[in-house]
Amino acid sequence: MSTESAPVRTGQKIRGYCYLRAVACVAVIALHTVNVAEILYRDGMTTAQTASSLATVYALMWAVPCFVMVTGALLLDPARDVTLEKIFKKYIFRVGGALILWGLVFRCFDLLMNREPFGVLPLFKGLANVFTGESWAHLWYLYLLIGIYLLLPFYRLIAVHSSERLLRYLLAVYVLFLSLLPMTRLFGVESGFYIHVSTIYPFYLFAGYAISKKTLRLNLPAAAALTLCATAATVGLTFYRWYAPAEALDTLLTGYSSIFVLLQSVGLFSLFAAVRGEKAPSLFGRFLLFIDANAFGIYLIHMIWIRLVLRYMAVNPYETGIWLFPVLIAANLAVSAVIIAGLRRVPGIRRFL
Repeated sequence: MSTESAPVRTGQKIRGYCYLRAVACVAVIALHTVNVAEILYRDGMTTAQTASSLATVYALMWAVPCFVMVTGALLLDPARDVTLEKIFKKYIFRVGGALILWGLVFRCFDLLMNREPFGVLPLFKGLANVFTGESWAHLWYLYLLIGIYLLLPFYRLIAVHSSERLLRYLLAVYVLFLSLLPMTRLFGVESGFYIHVSTIYPFYLFAGYAISKKTLRLNLPAAAALTLCATAATVGLTFYRWYAPAEALDTLLTGYSSIFVLLQSVGLFSLFAAVRGEKAPSLFGRFLLFIDANAFGIYLIHMIWIRLVLRYMAVNPYETGIWLFPVLIAANLAVSAVIIAGLRRVPGIRRFL
């Protein structure tokens, strides 16, 4: 998620961004909980359990794109002062420091749980894993953030100096070449057309900015319909993939460039961007603001509890009952949020959370 804190009293859309990041944070915990459980216990699962689990995972994949869209809405805004010095001293320093710190924490956790000896070399292995990208899988998002921050000055030039027409054209090119054309693989055809970008994530960055500036407009009914239809299509196609079976659909369902993830993200972001923030937030609103304030740290720490409970304690929700999933998700959110809120009070550590 974005590490840029948005003030909560500066306008109606900023409050919506905070709420969206909080909801996305919960979605990430839910996605990872179900995904890890499915991976660990898939050998004993029925087709219905597998399809239901993966439908849940795929239907929640909008969370990371929405984090990137909030980043785009905030950091591409020409009214915001974003200098090279600020990029390196604030954004990259925070994310890079968190990557190293938590890479070591996760390495220590692995050593402890696997009953391996501690020492300089095992800890150095943790640092080496951070460099090679072989630490815990969810840290991939931090590498993504660093890449976005490094190119942010150029992304801002594009955003600030593009007309509305050109910005919409850029978004259309991203959608066509990185989301729609790859769908030809469903029919065994590999498209030879490509553009010189490697991932879909700049689309989400610019889309967040475009929606925030109303270059890309969706009214609330259209945004809600887009979100619901894309989610329903994801769930329906996932069940079809497993009952048909139709493995070719994995190409369409399993990546952030999926047209359904893209439509969900645009729809949800449009809905939350319309949330007004003039009045004092309700009790639930204050809860969401609390989660948002600690979202970066929650994202980093939540996988510890998932691994501890599902892997090392061998808790199997498919045997216990699916009611255990919301219990695990809620408990993880509560424990992670309290711990991170406490750690953010410690001088020095706050900078990396």
